[in-house]
Amino acid sequence: MIRKATLATAALVAATSLSNPLIARQAPGAGYPPPKPQPVGASPVARGAQLAMLGGCHDCHTPKGANFALDMTRPLSGHPQNAALPPEVVGGISSNMMLTAWRGPWGVSIARNLTPDKETGLGDWTLADFKKTIRTGVNKKGETLLPPMPIMNLQNLPDQDLEALWAYLRSLKPVKNVVGKPLPPK
Repeated sequence: MIRKATLATAALVAATSLSNPLIARQAPGAGYPPPKPQPVGASPVARGAQLAMLGGCHDCHTPKGANFALDMTRPLSGHPQNAALPPEVVGGISSNMMLTAWRGPWGVSIARNLTPDKETGLGDWTLADFKKTIRTGVNKKGETLLPPMPIMNLQNLPDQDLEALWAYLRSLKPVKNVVGKPLPPK
């Protein structure tokens, strides 16, 4: 038994001593593009665009194309009207391939159209409607925002940041896209 433990320890020491020089030769941040720190947005729209990117808004609210690249021809337009819903899985959470719809114990949530389209987006919303929705997690129709919407991460943002996000959303091209309603759990 002692012989097996000694051999295992020797193997671990050998593996560590051989791998450390390899790890030490890797450049810091290997695999990541070089950093390009950005200054704070000069205008409310620029600051709002930064906050939307940092907050991950595009992750769910912007459809994806090939290789999961954001389809920036329709930014923040929500779940595409005819896109598939996520599959049912037992005891888990799933998403569709565009990451615009999610299924879990809460039912099916569908990323809303955040563009200023008056019929299918936020075109008839006011800044007060937007702030109240982010602060409370309940939209102006009385619907509770569902996971994975990170309301707990957003509800305490300063008014200045919410106003910047709102300015950015208002600056987008309106995209007509009926996303449908969330589905209750089965």
